[in-house]
Amino acid sequence: MAVLVVSVILAVLMGYATSRMQQRLALAEDAKEALHELARVNAKLNELTYLLATQRITAAGVSKGNNKVGLAREGGQWLHPLTGDELRADGYAYEASGVKFSIQNEAGLISVNTPTQYWLKRWLSEHGYGVSEQNRLTATLADYADGDNWRRPGGKEVSDEVIGNYLLQSCNELWRIEAWVALLEKHPYFLDHCSLSRVSKININAVPNGLWRVLWPKAADKVAEARSSDQWIKLDNALLQFAPGLLTLSSDLYTRLGGRSFIIKVWGESTSLSVRVELNDGKLNSYTVRARR
Repeated sequence: MAVLVVSVILAVLMGYATSRMQQRLALAEDAKEALHELARVNAKLNELTYLLATQRITAAGVSKGNNKVGLAREGGQWLHPLTGDELRADGYAYEASGVKFSIQNEAGLISVNTPTQYWLKRWLSEHGYGVSEQNRLTATLADYADGDNWRRPGGKEVSDEVIGNYLLQSCNELWRIEAWVALLEKHPYFLDHCSLSRVSKININAVPNGLWRVLWPKAADKVAEARSSDQWIKLDNALLQFAPGLLTLSSDLYTRLGGRSFIIKVWGESTSLSVRVELNDGKLNSYTVRARR
């Protein structure tokens, strides 16, 4: 009887020990995979940053530098408008090497740091905000970002609330502006459409599909299909089949090319990184990388 009891106890102890060992091995395996994933995410982030800093950028995105025909020049001019090997810069999500990633040209988003607020007001209008609400929201934003203490009609200045009196360094700063809190709670995806760019023009080839659906909903599906077939707007007359209303606007408000700031996102199962890459033409350092908050 005593031998049987001892055997049962030993069996229980061995089972417990085996279970604990399996848990530790599983944790070790998870930690190992997380480390490998972090390495893959960092490697892809560095690769994309390098491409942005060194390769040609076209209406379709950033070239991978693989297509010699598309990179041919004559007399210092590109022979082809596209290289044919671009990674899209409209926020499209790719998957490769065990991670997902996207590149977003900030010129295709709604800027909150530009003195011209046409596209911001357009976004607000498309979400049902009337003219008075648009003016109030843009005035409080401008008062937050400017360097003076003069209060705009409908706005708020430093004496009214704790604000920056400096250009926004992160779109999440909008949560600090009282008038914007209700908007962000109702439309949190605005932060996905938000840009820190100082450029007033919107690059229509870099507008992500979700934002295009807000600004020009009737053409959204057609644009998405065209882009998936590698068809991009290379000439102004091509706008007629997608957003003919753009042709009635000032050319200061839109472009088919341009933008020197990009948002790179790379993510896996347990790791994600996002940076803002700003290309600096004519400067000693060809680009600046800042972690996004």
